[in-house]
Amino acid sequence: MLARSMPENIEVGAVQLPGRWNRRREPLLTRVSDASRSLADEITHLSRMPYVLFGYSLGGLIAFETARILAQDARQQQPQALIVAAIEAPTEKLSLPHLHTLPDAEFIKKQMARYPGGISPAVVAEPDLLEMLLPILKADMKMYETYQYLPGTPLACPIYAIAGEQDHLCPPSSMAGWEKETRGSFFSEAVAGNHFFINNTVDRMRATILRALDQ
Repeated sequence: MLARSMPENIEVGAVQLPGRWNRRREPLLTRVSDASRSLADEITHLSRMPYVLFGYSLGGLIAFETARILAQDARQQQPQALIVAAIEAPTEKLSLPHLHTLPDAEFIKKQMARYPGGISPAVVAEPDLLEMLLPILKADMKMYETYQYLPGTPLACPIYAIAGEQDHLCPPSSMAGWEKETRGSFFSEAVAGNHFFINNTVDRMRATILRALDQ
């Protein structure tokens, strides 16, 4: 939906990690560092056009670490901005009981309780579909729960941080620490909605992306 709403002169490249959809035969990744290194490598092969990195929830950590990898090589084209949404600053990561080690049924129950709206009841009602998605969900959860932040040189590009006003996991107050991760400008905004506010705030997301591209 977000991609379809962008102007025709802006190309949206959706990141598809291994182990899902047309990459389903590839092993799932369970570490943010592996995902970010893979993405950084892909970006180095793209044509040198202005771009921003946008990461939602776990994707925000992957985008952040990707930007850090790219920043280590001055020969690489750096992103114009980093946009993170629904993910607390890495220095403020919550210390919650791990879910990825739980048995499947308990994992689903507690994952749905922690992230209301993350798994549709219709998916839970389809055993075959749930069986296909469960390894992906657990891999993503492991990626998030085992992520360890290491202090580093702040990024040169601006950071835009977006939080849902009703997100009890990543409230607007948890985004302030992102300012420490950049030497550039920092912008923070709160939008109506819970952890999955992206489903109802396409116009706001588009406006922020366009603003970042216009830096």
